[in-house]
Amino acid sequence: MKKDPPAHKHQALTAPQVIANLARLTGWKLSGNGPDLVIEKTYRFADYPQTMAFANAVAWLAQANNHHPVLQVHYGHCVVQFQTHDVGGLSLADFDNAAAVDALPQAGAAASA
Repeated sequence: MKKDPPAHKHQALTAPQVIANLARLTGWKLSGNGPDLVIEKTYRFADYPQTMAFANAVAWLAQANNHHPVLQVHYGHCVVQFQTHDVGGLSLADFDNAAAVDALPQAGAAASA
């Protein structure tokens, strides 16, 4: 069985690479199709201030990593979506940044859906 070569951090992943990288994350799922394919996770919080604190922490992390997710902020939850627009798909950067979001202290307090 031939293995896929390692992908550059900002190179589109193949379907098997996407599945392998998704398996290393907890609570993240694929959403959308084709060029609209993203990985996403919903983080739930007790109230709006906690949700906003998390969204702001994600924004700071995204800016530091120069990889910016789509954030859907609601009263008691925040949906985070990653996609590498430059490659028209998913890249290692998406999965690495998803893991970094999961490592935020606020994420540990959230119940994922």
